[in-house]
Amino acid sequence: RRQRQMCIRDRPHLTLSGQYGRNILKPAFFLPEEFREGPDAPTKVEMGEDNEFYGQATVTQILWAAGRVSAGLVAAKEFLASYRMQEKAVADYVRFGVKEAYFTALLSRRALEIETRAMDETEEAARIARAGFEQGAVSRFDLMRAEVELANRKAPLVKARNDYDQALFTLCRRCGLDIDAEIELADSLELADRPETLDGLIAAMRETSAEIRALEHYIAARQQFLHIAEAERYPMLQLSAHYGIQTQWSEGFTPAEELIAKVAAVQIGLQIPIFDGFNAKGKINKAAADLRSAELDLERVSRDKELAVRQSWLSLENALAALEGRREAVELAEEAHRLALVRLENGLATPLERLDAELAMSVARVQLAESLFSYRIALALLELTVGSEGYSAADKVSVD
Repeated sequence: RRQRQMCIRDRPHLTLSGQYGRNILKPAFFLPEEFREGPDAPTKVEMGEDNEFYGQATVTQILWAAGRVSAGLVAAKEFLASYRMQEKAVADYVRFGVKEAYFTALLSRRALEIETRAMDETEEAARIARAGFEQGAVSRFDLMRAEVELANRKAPLVKARNDYDQALFTLCRRCGLDIDAEIELADSLELADRPETLDGLIAAMRETSAEIRALEHYIAARQQFLHIAEAERYPMLQLSAHYGIQTQWSEGFTPAEELIAKVAAVQIGLQIPIFDGFNAKGKINKAAADLRSAELDLERVSRDKELAVRQSWLSLENALAALEGRREAVELAEEAHRLALVRLENGLATPLERLDAELAMSVARVQLAESLFSYRIALALLELTVGSEGYSAADKVSVD
């Protein structure tokens, strides 16, 4: 909109105006005594006719405005570019919100799978404990422990189902879908390629970040506004032309040809500011202050973005370090569970030991899924801070 306004200022302006009046009581003037033809001559003379009309067409064109128009056009283009960069920045935030909801849904689904599997294994352990108790091979305490563990597994399973449904609702909302839409998650929480170097990410952020580019275009627009304010001290040359029609009549609906008067003129005007009450100085100071404020915003945002990139990189490193330990913990828990089953089959362990091994294995699997979730969120946050364009151009390295 601002760009269109600037373009309009550079084009000729055409104005049409018209006025019609009905003289109910005509205006009059009074003749002095020396202008009367005699003592009985009227002293009041009415002017005009019953109907009066005046129409005019005016064309104006600025010939020279000390750079006001060209600066305005450049400012409009810079504002437009700034708004487009802001749209890209908003798109990055929307994309991150969708990714966060999607990975949360994947984590919830994985947690539901783990809880469902744990419930099945706990039910099997309770069945075996009940059969062993009936045969006298399992103590009453072990049976009670198996039944209590089975009852305690129901609440986490219900919570996992509700968390998964809630994650799907959130994902539908962020994707703009109906809350009852059918969604099938096609991916899983796995490792993805990560950027190779931190310095490369920071360089890409400085070159392609939509937020920084938007502020740079905004600063360029503010510079043009400063030029416009400084031009207030210089003259302006303007060309104008007008054509007018004037008529008055009392008889009929339209005036006779001889009652119509026409006028036309072409003018060149030069406006030279001498003293404007420090108005131009105030505009210049305000424009300079706005420009300086925009430059400070750019410096602040650049520092904040670089800090955010470094923090996201460290979060990614922390997630990778945690993943190594979580994978080993899952392998250890699965091996302990396998040994517990073997010992139980050979009569060297109790159902209680099997339940402990199953619980430890479920906890380790959930922790591994949470670590993978943290890793994918860290990657998505890193892409957000760098900007989608710069992140896509950065060198990647695969993570095993």
